Amino acid sequence: MITAKPRISVVIPTRDRPALVVRAVRSALEQTFAEIEVIVVIDGERGSETADSLVLLEDERVRFIALPEQVGGAEARNVGIRQARAEWIALLDDDDEWLPTKLAEQMAAAIDNRHDGLTVVTCQHLHRQRNAPDVIRPRRLPRPDEAAWEFMFDYLCYFQTSTFLCSKQLMLKVPFTQGLAFFQDIDWFLRALRSPGTKLVVVAQPLSIYNAPEDRVTITSSLGWKARVGWGRANRHLMSKRGYSRFIVGSCVARAVQDGAGLRGFGRLFYECAIVGSPTPQLLLLLCGTYALRPSLRKKLRDRLLLRRMDRELTAEPERSAKVA
Repeated sequence: MITAKPRISVVIPTRDRPALVVRAVRSALEQTFAEIEVIVVIDGERGSETADSLVLLEDERVRFIALPEQVGGAEARNVGIRQARAEWIALLDDDDEWLPTKLAEQMAAAIDNRHDGLTVVTCQHLHRQRNAPDVIRPRRLPRPDEAAWEFMFDYLCYFQTSTFLCSKQLMLKVPFTQGLAFFQDIDWFLRALRSPGTKLVVVAQPLSIYNAPEDRVTITSSLGWKARVGWGRANRHLMSKRGYSRFIVGSCVARAVQDGAGLRGFGRLFYECAIVGSPTPQLLLLLCGTYALRPSLRKKLRDRLLLRRMDRELTAEPERSAKVA
């Protein structure tokens, strides 16, 4: 049995996906930063296939917690965090992977930017999709004067759960919202960064792999537009007005079209974006275009309005190895 105290506890929630979680665990065990423990929280799984698969890894750094009842991904993470022995927590989803130097690079950034303990270290990631080249996300980093709660709702600008390395002190102070089935990472990130004294450190290189769930329906992807707007309204106090408009256009409008929301839905979304929020003319044009155009033309409009703007911003900004906010 391992006795040395780890410096990082890796927390992975899972349920009924033994092959995927073993892949995720292996990517953690293959880190160049070896002073870790891996805690897999098995969320109310009926059988023992996941536990049996983890035992076969034969690595004393791996332990699992089998919950008797399903509690959901948010609370499963909380369980693992409370059981962690290290002062730092690294989150990893069971269908994602890490590149070998992920933890080493992030710990170095954390040490270089010492704080009072309420620290979030994140990084870029590779968005991996079948039959397509890997793409780096987010497309850009936060600007020096840009609040994280505004940045994260810009187009293709978000930090994914498996990129988070956080102090345990912060994660105990700001746990994941128990019972929340969707937007778990966005919800936590907003509340954590709004918590007084929290420091954000961004490593400007992709160190994690997000495997796009192409062959299965996720809870978030099946979420209706009204539920999305409802979550946004309940949490808009955590966003800037511009960030809220970006959330409405980026997360709610296309789903409303898919759900057949019609003119009534358009009116509701226009109100939320233009009156409650503070949109740019490009956002209003994109909102209207999403409703009026077929999907292929929507993408062209979105890319013309948003991607070219960000490309100009990237060209104008000097390269940075790490960004602190």
